[in-house]
Amino acid sequence: MTDWPKHLKTYLLVIFLLAFGLRTYGALSYPAVPTADAGDYHRLATGLVQGHGYVNSAGVSTAWRPPVYPLFLAGIYKLVGIDVQRATIVQAVVGSLTVLMLIALGAMMIGWRPALLAGVIAAIYPGFVWLPRLLLSENLSLFLLLLILCVAILYFRTSQIIWMIVFGVLCALSTLVRGANLLLPIALAAGLLITRFRNWKLLIAPLAVMTVVFVLTLLPWTIRNYRVFHEFVPIATQDGLALYGSYWPPQQNGKRIWGSLPLDGDPAVLAASQTGNEVSASRYLQRVTLERLRENPSFFFRLIPSKLVSLVVPLDWEVFPHAQGTTRALNIGYLLILLPALLGFVNMIRKRVPYQWLLWVVPAMVLLQSIIFYGSPRFRLPAELIAILPTGVGVSSAWEFIKRRLKL
Repeated sequence: MTDWPKHLKTYLLVIFLLAFGLRTYGALSYPAVPTADAGDYHRLATGLVQGHGYVNSAGVSTAWRPPVYPLFLAGIYKLVGIDVQRATIVQAVVGSLTVLMLIALGAMMIGWRPALLAGVIAAIYPGFVWLPRLLLSENLSLFLLLLILCVAILYFRTSQIIWMIVFGVLCALSTLVRGANLLLPIALAAGLLITRFRNWKLLIAPLAVMTVVFVLTLLPWTIRNYRVFHEFVPIATQDGLALYGSYWPPQQNGKRIWGSLPLDGDPAVLAASQTGNEVSASRYLQRVTLERLRENPSFFFRLIPSKLVSLVVPLDWEVFPHAQGTTRALNIGYLLILLPALLGFVNMIRKRVPYQWLLWVVPAMVLLQSIIFYGSPRFRLPAELIAILPTGVGVSSAWEFIKRRLKL
């Protein structure tokens, strides 16, 4: 980390207050009734607070969703009461802390000046301003993502095993927030082996420690699931339907609706619902998906363009509040950062910024997730968050160029 600039605490406080103010405004001015995923999280958290346990809408023990975000939400409800609006204010605090974590990560990699600039951009970035108003796991997942990357850099700098232990715990918690986050520790471990392949023998012990800690952190939830279902369920039981819906989602006017799960009107989903419980239903849909893809391998590749369009289109239909009578909004922030992010990316490559490969792992992970499952504006948020760092570099570089030209 470079030398601390003067008035750093003031800068951080101002950025935090800017982020918190905008997020609180969004949460209070455009409150959202919890529906779909948000409604499910709210119901799970409410059940925990009221002493019913981790149960589905029928009151039966479930592992449909990973537990950490509902537990986080239940903790808020326990402190401030079962009040959605109060929970969104707490999420505004978490979102503001996420901005500070982005600054910390940037300071470790690109220096304080572009990192602080990236923090200002993140504080006002529309997608992250509107996110806390919704009870969605991304509110916690994005904070953990940045924390994981900071811990990874601390390990690279010190080689102290304690950071691998913390890394393993955080990766497990992140996976128990969103199952798709399992791709991150796998990708980071692979990147570590690739970047330090000459000393790969020295990595065996740290990676073994990280793996053991990761498994041990998952273990209590896995044991609970085994007691409930008498089956091995390390994360969640929604994988089968999510995978099946990633290839045969509902259609409207002949167009696939990515992100909407097929219901019992789909013959395979109906058959799965009759298999006994959510574990067997998930495995049934996994089996059906893989069998169909084996029978028609080209189908997988034919869907990729549609999935990628859903991922990169500069529209939002999940996080932004929409005007009455509309279903989507233009994500102007996403469009504005594209060019400076590209400029910053080139600049970082040219200057050989240390550990920058950690940043590129995240958009690669999002891309892979979108190809295997599907893309959406919400799933793109981790890549947008990371893209703000090279945006800070790009804007800073452009300003320095302008100053030199104008001799300011």
